[in-house]
Amino acid sequence: MSYKFDSEILKALEKLLKTETNYDVIIQVGKESDTKEFYAHSGFLCCRSSYFNLIISANDTIKIDGKYIIDIPNITPQAFDVIITYFILDILI
Repeated sequence: MSYKFDSEILKALEKLLKTETNYDVIIQVGKESDTKEFYAHSGFLCCRSSYFNLIISANDTIKIDGKYIIDIPNITPQAFDVIITYFILDILI
């Protein structure tokens, strides 16, 4: 594959991650005054992470208006942003 093709895929995946439309997962990260919501696509999360695959496929996962709600209070939004970005970058490594 050419570098240009790889970079185009990376840009498309980054856009998919950053977009706040057509998502079906809301991940609430952090606690108290340091919180952030991340919007994601369940298909992408399930393919890239066995952790999210287990959560999303669990029968007791909260779903509101067709969106999975995942609460992860024990990590900072800054750290989670690095983790979710790694899901994209690891594809091309």
